[in-house]
This record gives sequence, C-alpha cells and structure tokens, in this order.
Amino acid sequence: MQFVNEPERADLTLTFLGEGRAEVPERITRDLKPGMVRLLTRGGEGDGAVALPPSNAAQARELGAALAKLATDLGAQSIRVGETPHAEALTLATLMAGSQDARYRSEAKPGPIELAVEGLSDEERDRVEALMAGIRFARDLVNAPANVLNPAMLGRETRRLEALGADVDVWDSTEIEARGMGLLSAVAAGSAGGPRLIRVTLPARGEVKRVIALVGKGITFDTGGYSIKPAQGMTTMKGDMGGAAAVLGAMRALSALRDRLPEGVEVRAYVPAAENMVGPNAMRPGDIYRAANGKTVEVVNTDAEGRLILADALAVACDEGATELVDVATLTGAKTVALGNDVAALYSTDPDLTARLRASAEASGEFVWEMPLHAPYLKAYQKETLADLRNSDMVPAGGSIKAALFLREFVTRPWAHLDIAGNALQDGQATGWGVGTLVGYVLEE
Repeated sequence: MQFVNEPERADLTLTFLGEGRAEVPERITRDLKPGMVRLLTRGGEGDGAVALPPSNAAQARELGAALAKLATDLGAQSIRVGETPHAEALTLATLMAGSQDARYRSEAKPGPIELAVEGLSDEERDRVEALMAGIRFARDLVNAPANVLNPAMLGRETRRLEALGADVDVWDSTEIEARGMGLLSAVAAGSAGGPRLIRVTLPARGEVKRVIALVGKGITFDTGGYSIKPAQGMTTMKGDMGGAAAVLGAMRALSALRDRLPEGVEVRAYVPAAENMVGPNAMRPGDIYRAANGKTVEVVNTDAEGRLILADALAVACDEGATELVDVATLTGAKTVALGNDVAALYSTDPDLTARLRASAEASGEFVWEMPLHAPYLKAYQKETLADLRNSDMVPAGGSIKAALFLREFVTRPWAHLDIAGNALQDGQATGWGVGTLVGYVLEE
C-alpha cells in the first residue's frame, strides 16, 4: 500500500463519530468500541465506514489494522480517512497492516493500494514515509528465504542505502580476520560463503559529539551447527537476522530524516552476518576462539552463536569510538518463555539510556520490559573452562539474562541489549519490530 495526498477516487472512506457528524443508525454504533471500524454504506461511488475518534496512539494503531482488514475484505483499492487525533499512528498502522510481500507468489493477493489521511502536517508525512520505508526494508530482509538472502546478499542489499547518502562498508573474511574477529569467523566457518561485517555510517552535522552504534545480529540462517536444532525449531531460522533487519531498517528511515538528527550525532550500524552451518570446517563444541577484544571463549553450544558474533561487533564498535551502543538480536528462547512474542527484553548498563529506549518504544507501540543484569549468573559461564568464558552453561533457567551478561563483557561504553526473540517473525510474516524504537531513540523524539 502506498501513502498518497489524495486518491483520484476513494473506494472506502472512513469518517469519525462526534459532535457535528451526520446521524448514524443505532444498529451501526451499538457496542462500537475504540479501535473498531464499522461498515456504514455501500455504493457504486465507494463504501463508507465509521469509527470512534482514537483518544490515544494505541487506539489509533488498532483502528489502522482494523481499517486495512476491512478494506481487504471489501476489495477496496483506495482508502480515504477523515481528520482525526493521532493520525500519524493510524496512518502508519494502516499502511503496515495493508502491505503484503508478494515477491514469492505467482499471483499477489488482492489488497488496498492507496491511502490518504487528512490533517497530517508535512513533518508528520515525512516521518510516516521514512518509517514506512524502513519497516518495509526490514520486513523484506526477514521475509527473504535463506537461499535468497545470505551474508553476501545482505551486504549488497545494504549498499542500496548509499543512494540515500549513507556510507556503507562491507568487510569479507579477510578483513574480518585481520581485525581479530575470531568469534564471527568461527560461527561462519561451516558456511561456503563466509562471514561479512556490514558497517553503515550517517555522518554528523557539524562537529561529532556523540557516536551512537546500533548493532544487529545477522544470522541469515541458523541450523544450530553441530548442536543441531530439531526440524521444528529450524523452520523459522531465516528470521534469525531480525536484529540486523531492525538496525538496517532504522538506518533506512534515518537516512531519509537526516536533517532531523540531533546536531553533532553520528549514527553507525554494525551488522555481523553469518550462516551457522555444519561442515568440515565448522566450529565444534569444546573449540576455543579469541574475540576482537582479546578475550577467549570456549564454544560449549554451537547453537548459542548469536552472542558470539555480537560480541565481536560490539568490541569493534567500542574500539572505533562509539559513545553509546544498542544491540538488537533474536537471541534466546528463554526470552520468549519469560515475555512471549509481543514484549522485548531490555538489558542496560545505563539508566539514562534505558529511559530513552523505553520512552521511544512506548511512543512507537513496541513494548519492552527491563530485565536484571544479575551479575552472579555470569559465574556459570566462567567455571569449568580453560578460556575466559564459555558461551553457554546448557542450563535454560535464566538463559536470556546470562546471554546479556556475556555480551556485557565486550562493551566499554553505556550499552543496552534488546532480545527480540519471537518479535521479529510472527505467523510466518516479518514484523519490522524495532525500527520505530531505534529511530525514535536516535532522534530523541
């Protein structure tokens, strides 16, 4: 679905109940609740629907999803929405709910094509368009099957951001090994294509005062390695790069909103990308590798690979001068046990950073819950090993916390970790979760 100023003809028009509105039959308004939309009229000149004006952004998002569904059910190709509070949230929700990824279908399912919403300011329109582009970019990356999107292809897709003014560098295995990123190299060793480290930079306006690093886990497919997953657990593993997609989607949106970046803020994205496969060179349980910051890690579980590649990327980002870091990763099954698929786990070493991320997530309609970095749990990763750390203790209890503590060993600046296992891919479709949170956090909105 595309966002337009005014469709030539509206197949479906949504108006809102309230003072000064035309009379609507009681049978239509009976039990009408916020977030619901009701069909009012049908005709050759277009259909009409009514709803209560949303009193907050959450209701507007719920209404947007309901409107997109109604339009699809009616076969409406163009939608017009009357002026209403929280129009920006409603617009983005309608666009995202009505968008379909038809790249892998022989015939696309019918759905709405155009949306026009009255009363949006130019600034709101620009933001909606930027976020829409970023979320779609993230969704397209996650939806792409692993035979289409591998680390090399992820690097090529990211280079599309250069047309928007971003600087993009893609390191191959030679450069990765030269930087001492032994953990990323180890995870990718079983794959014929090797690893990539993708770095995207949006230069600051004026003198650089802060460098924000967004780090995204980019496992384009995860078999589990020699600690192989069961068949049922492997079917969704094309989505194990949901963190990378969120980070790159945010950079896509921020590229379009560069004039709104706080002065002196440089934004960088770091995406360690690999396939976790089996093969003659693949890492094995018991192998020990050295990370970019010099620490050694014993691989106890080859299916705990995400924390390995993130550790190297976080260390490099700190070494290159990041002043604060946020990583995003589909990291642990333990997170979904604790919080389900709608709420992301937030870990942080800095209260101010935590507050800004929580505020941005709430404003974006993306829910996070702060979890404890309970330091004693790290001891389970430090015992019974010849290395500095193990990557797992093979005990599920507290698994998300322990993974976050592992990552903390590789950062030297204020840092936050978002575990989005379950958030990035739901009901077989990518969500684009995290793009809104990251964009709002960077723009401090």
